[in-house]
Amino acid sequence: MAVIDVHAHHVPEAVLDITGGALPADRRAGDITDLDSRLDAMASVGVDVQVLSAWMGFLARDANTARRHNDAMAASVASHPDRFVGLAVAPLEQPVDAPAEVERAVCELDLRGVEMGTAIAGKNLDEPELGPFYRKVEELGVPIFIHPVNPTLGVERLGKYRLENLIGNVTETAVAVASLIFGGVLDEFPSLQIYLAHGGGSCPYIRGRWDHGLQYQNLNARTQKAPSEYFKMLRYDALTHSADALEYLVGLVGAERVMMGTDYPFAMGEPHPVEAIEATALSVAEKRSIIGGNAQELFGI
Repeated sequence: MAVIDVHAHHVPEAVLDITGGALPADRRAGDITDLDSRLDAMASVGVDVQVLSAWMGFLARDANTARRHNDAMAASVASHPDRFVGLAVAPLEQPVDAPAEVERAVCELDLRGVEMGTAIAGKNLDEPELGPFYRKVEELGVPIFIHPVNPTLGVERLGKYRLENLIGNVTETAVAVASLIFGGVLDEFPSLQIYLAHGGGSCPYIRGRWDHGLQYQNLNARTQKAPSEYFKMLRYDALTHSADALEYLVGLVGAERVMMGTDYPFAMGEPHPVEAIEATALSVAEKRSIIGGNAQELFGI
């Protein structure tokens, strides 16, 4: 069984000129661009395959940016096809162009899924204009990786102690998931294969509050099913930085919904991903499925 990392960021050299801003400096080791140092880093922690996803500066951009990025990502994968799988980006700044570009990226470039941010130009993920994008991804049968973008909630209070990362990012993911659930997206597109960064952010641990709110508050939600019933429709990376939290997540959704992720090459990533999963009290079968089996099936590796 291959050991697979489903959360690893990459910026191909060919698109360094359109990153959307300076690349962040808080990278733990290795290089977000160089593939040789990446392969060395993978070997050092026993990772056989990385699923390469974009840096956040490429999310929700225009059609030309998405096309250039996807071509470059496909080239990176083609340089080591036994070691890398690539995710596309969609031009969600121009959502009318998103279905065609995702179809091109999957069908012509063999990218195995698409990454999107937790918000699109400050809007949540239940906007009606995203419907054709979701429909196309569902039709293609590939996963969507949802990753937090710069948090917009309480920014003025999150700068101290890097709380924009420690709290803002996981809250961003919770807002994204809530919009998918309460906005009826998961009802309208029940076959979407969505996986969430950072163990699903904070949402697995506050689901009871969501259930209670739907029952006792006027939420104007477009769903009548308890929010917690949707959690097993989603997938999650295992990047919780806590054995207890990972065991809780697996108990909630099942080991078959969780996959190993490192957030390479960033400082908030997991430097010893296999050991972190092996250190839990999960069964041998559960650990194996998280370390590689589930990703092998989802991405056709």
